[in-house]
Amino acid sequence: MTTTDPPTPPPGPVDRFLDATAGRLVGPAFGVGSFVRRARVFHPRGRTFAVTVDVPGDERCAGTVFGEPATHHGLLRLSRGAGVPEPLPDLLGLALRLDLLGGPQDLLLISSAPAPGARHVLVPARDYAGTHYSSISVFRLAGRTVVLGARPAEGHGPLARLDEVSDAARTGLRIDLLVATPLGPWTTVGTVTVHDPVPAEHSERLRFTPFHRAGGVEPVGLTNVVRRRAYADSQAARPS
Repeated sequence: MTTTDPPTPPPGPVDRFLDATAGRLVGPAFGVGSFVRRARVFHPRGRTFAVTVDVPGDERCAGTVFGEPATHHGLLRLSRGAGVPEPLPDLLGLALRLDLLGGPQDLLLISSAPAPGARHVLVPARDYAGTHYSSISVFRLAGRTVVLGARPAEGHGPLARLDEVSDAARTGLRIDLLVATPLGPWTTVGTVTVHDPVPAEHSERLRFTPFHRAGGVEPVGLTNVVRRRAYADSQAARPS
């Protein structure tokens, strides 16, 4: 098993109650699933790429990673939620890690839809380049409650297989990072340029979690309270 830091208790009394009840039920279940499967419970099949992320800067995101113009380096993992064989429809995952001076900022997204209401719904898809990605749950960004999203730039699809994504990366695959209030329009806050894949051994050692928040993108809401222990216990049970 892999040793991970215990989850930090959530701040509010309601959140702490849910963490101590639902969280303590869900967390061990995910841990057992990872231990039995010897891999991630969800998104077991994927590929990780080196990326650069260009941020134009947005004053509405002041004090966060998206507030000032900058270029960051990081990693991007594209994956299949249930591990269904390519190219059948599955819940497609997009996990982005930004390597910042204060630590990592992870953004975890999944295939969804862009419209208000629908951006909180899981939508199976086949094409990595043809789907809209959403965080589903909400986050706090510079004092605002937002949904995170991503949309690959046009002209790359269809990319129904990870080998096709690797080929597209060699010719300049780009993905727009998006932010919206739950009912508002999407705004582009950064552009991801995808580079070469990283070795599979390194990819398997990665532990993405929305609770890596050095960039000021903070998970909030009841769903994220329950996720806190699910991520911690699942990752602790995975082989090194």
